[in-house]
Amino acid sequence: MNKFNQFLVALVAGVAVFVAVGFFLIAGHRGSASLTAADVVAQTPAAVGKGAPVDSAKCIMPVDYMRAHHMQVLDKWRKDSVRKGTRTFVNPEGAHFDKSLNTCMGCHGSNPMFCFMCHEYANVKPTCWNCHLSPMEVPQ
Repeated sequence: MNKFNQFLVALVAGVAVFVAVGFFLIAGHRGSASLTAADVVAQTPAAVGKGAPVDSAKCIMPVDYMRAHHMQVLDKWRKDSVRKGTRTFVNPEGAHFDKSLNTCMGCHGSNPMFCFMCHEYANVKPTCWNCHLSPMEVPQ
């Protein structure tokens, strides 16, 4: 292959990746969240007794809510866990979850680019990885 053909192949591949990422990001922002952060805080008990069953087979809240409010949830979890010692979250349906980044990474950790792509798109730098290992740093 000559250099011009190599350039064309690289250009087409780059445009295809760009369009695909844009499509998935736009598709992810359809709809609106029906709950607000205040609703979740108001519906969530401040503390849960020891020995409560922990459910990690599903997301803690509906997808639309999590897309819009995941950072507020993670900030609240950090404050509750570190400052108050409250380590269990109860969603409005009554399911219990560990207030841990591992709860999220249990499902989302299979794609090391899961967090990075959205944060890059939104031009934000999360502080999670100041203390936790990034999924991109974890050896496979």
